[in-house]
Amino acid sequence: MTYFTLFHWIAIVIIALFFSLILWLTIRKNEGKSSLAPILANLFITVLFTSFIFYALDKYTKVARLENMVQKKVLINESFSISGQIRNIGQFEIAKCTLEVKIFNASLERIGANSAIFVPKSALQNLFKRENNPIIETTKKICYCREFAQRRDT
Repeated sequence: MTYFTLFHWIAIVIIALFFSLILWLTIRKNEGKSSLAPILANLFITVLFTSFIFYALDKYTKVARLENMVQKKVLINESFSISGQIRNIGQFEIAKCTLEVKIFNASLERIGANSAIFVPKSALQNLFKRENNPIIETTKKICYCREFAQRRDT
């Protein structure tokens, strides 16, 4: 949420007007009484509403796609690399993209997929059977920032 679009600014103006109107009505209605609780409730509801609106605006105005993705496996040292290009398919500028890669050790039979998977076999596997293998999951988030790319390219 670093770059605001025109829709963000319109939402900020409308939300600020509603907040000001409710604040003015609250202060005018509670002249002699304590108006701290209604003001705090107004502030809390406004912040909550603003966060939902900004999340929805970011989700539907800033859209990117990962294209030309290539996965390479090196079985000798059990490593892999993923490469590709991030393409902005929306009409608005995107400041940051986050790619989340999940790796887990469950076989495809356990998760319900129909494709083949590389499962290393050992000669000692029959001697020491482990039927209830725990599923280990690793998650890595890779962030691509526009400012970093501009500094790197120059």
